[in-house]
Amino acid sequence: MSCEQAQLQIGADPSDHTPGLEEHVRDCAACRQFREEMRALDANIRRALERPPQLAGAPRLSAAWRPWALAASVLLAMLAVLSVWVLRPTDTLAHEVVAHVREEPDSWLHRQHVDAQSIDDALRGAGVKLDITSDRISYAQSCWFRDHYVPHLVVQTAQGPATVLILRNQRVNARQTFHESGMSGVIVPGPQGSIAVLTRGGAPVEMLAAQMQQDVRWLPDAP
Repeated sequence: MSCEQAQLQIGADPSDHTPGLEEHVRDCAACRQFREEMRALDANIRRALERPPQLAGAPRLSAAWRPWALAASVLLAMLAVLSVWVLRPTDTLAHEVVAHVREEPDSWLHRQHVDAQSIDDALRGAGVKLDITSDRISYAQSCWFRDHYVPHLVVQTAQGPATVLILRNQRVNARQTFHESGMSGVIVPGPQGSIAVLTRGGAPVEMLAAQMQQDVRWLPDAP
């Protein structure tokens, strides 16, 4: 079960505890936290339905106004739920990028540069070329991500290593920055997809992302 599937199931019923979901949340801290938040919101909605809150110092509402107060309470609770789904990083492309990088923790540890042939192998199925010297790349793999093979690179900078995922099939309308699981990153749009850059330290992700936008060549005849 993927994080997206787990969160859709949790959002539909926060009290659900099917075997597949339980197995996923046991190993995924982000989805476990998401379920806790959704359960808390669900409890708040139930309390609002049972009795709308009375503002401190405010006169008691007449019977005619109580239905309106109830509706307002439910609306506020629903807006809180919506804010979780729309704003929290666990529902975004960024979260899945972070989750993928966490699955390959050893990628950060490589220090020897990757030869040009290995880089070409990582790029071959993604429909991109890279105008960057191989001595800056210490890790290059072609990884399965959202039903496509994508290049997963680690680039060495003066401030430390940074991870780069070239996502030809994932379009974004604008630059997205994020901070999750001890990583900071940015996803920037490209002509045929997007580029994600992440760091665990002080590597300049914005500068590297801008450089990658120039160095990545999107091939027109890609699959």
